[in-house]
Amino acid sequence: MSKRREGLLALALISPYLIVFLLFTLIPFLLGFVFSFMRYNPYTPGENSFYGFNNYINIFNFDLPISKSFWESFSTMLVFDVVAVPCLIVIPLVLAYFINMHPPGYKIFRAIIFLPSVVSITIVGIIFGNMFAGNSSGLVNAWLNTEIKWLSGKPWAGDTLRWLVMLIASIWWQTGTNFVIFSGALRNVPQSLYEACEMDGGSRIQRILYVTLPGIRSAIAVCLFNTLIGYLNLYGQPIVLNELDNESIFVSPMMFIQKYLTGGLAYARQTGYICACAIVFGLFVMLFSILERRIMAERKRKNVYTEGCKKYFLNKGSLKKEGEEEHE
Repeated sequence: MSKRREGLLALALISPYLIVFLLFTLIPFLLGFVFSFMRYNPYTPGENSFYGFNNYINIFNFDLPISKSFWESFSTMLVFDVVAVPCLIVIPLVLAYFINMHPPGYKIFRAIIFLPSVVSITIVGIIFGNMFAGNSSGLVNAWLNTEIKWLSGKPWAGDTLRWLVMLIASIWWQTGTNFVIFSGALRNVPQSLYEACEMDGGSRIQRILYVTLPGIRSAIAVCLFNTLIGYLNLYGQPIVLNELDNESIFVSPMMFIQKYLTGGLAYARQTGYICACAIVFGLFVMLFSILERRIMAERKRKNVYTEGCKKYFLNKGSLKKEGEEEHE
């Protein structure tokens, strides 16, 4: 009876999560998967019909403007990820390494580094949007006495400064999360390993390469996985850090999907196609995550013995047999 009560209590405690998961994750996913095989329009349910794999075939038909727009949305996002993801691994790791040396005032610095990660992307947009406003009211332009249009430009046509601002904002905003993970991992590296490396004549660089990094490999894998998945789903930064003239330009697949799914009556007849795009994009993210896990997985060393080891064990085995025979 007590086990049954414990089971009911556990179910009651996790029921809020299960309800939210069912209503906002599982059911929408299943509906989207079904809609991706349909010619679906939520405003005219009587005209909905099964469409088979045609939506998926149309995604790879580059003669269609909508398919071309979908695949073009990948290019800018991937280039940004190539730059942003390493920065959000290296910078928090370096900061955690030095903060863990406990310099004077390290607790204050630790709080300052983590503090930006608790604000929302909307607040980040307000802060950096005002700092990099394209006229003299912007803080940076006021300092430089310029009127640089930091947040304007179209993809691959004068928008380098906009992406630079997004990179700075992303580093400021999300460094704290990885910093906390790395700080905890660095404290768990056994001090005896550092002492052994130092006794063998290892320099600081060698201690970092052969003790620190292997010791926090799992933390690096977690941070890399979370950061990579987060930036493949890039959406907030391009939305909040832009000018009106590039508001409708898709620079990531998530912007493309959100624009068409929330476009109302104008894009309603494309619902099935957009659901198929979301499924393809999900598979794309899944592929990247699998590759990351494969690359960062710890590989077990094979039991490879040198010839000297083999001879030693063979001799040891033969001596043991001889001893057993003499004893008999």
